[in-house]
Amino acid sequence: MRTVITIPDQMHARAKQRAAELGISFAEFARRLFEKELEAPTPQGDIEAICGMVSGAPFDMARGGNKIAAEAVNQLNPEVSG
Repeated sequence: MRTVITIPDQMHARAKQRAAELGISFAEFARRLFEKELEAPTPQGDIEAICGMVSGAPFDMARGGNKIAAEAVNQLNPEVSG
């Protein structure tokens, strides 16, 4: 089937360049992109909804990670905390 799409000039130029690097036509490059996207696994959740579950100030894991990890261990296994 033949179809027509409109893409920005810069994207078209980059795609043609990449196709040339791969030694394939622009059309084959586009077909491969479609195939790759259509074979990709279905996302398991809405990232916006997942991000909305986090609240509070940003957290620096490098500075406070040990405390958070210890609290999690204590909650999961209270006997370990002694």
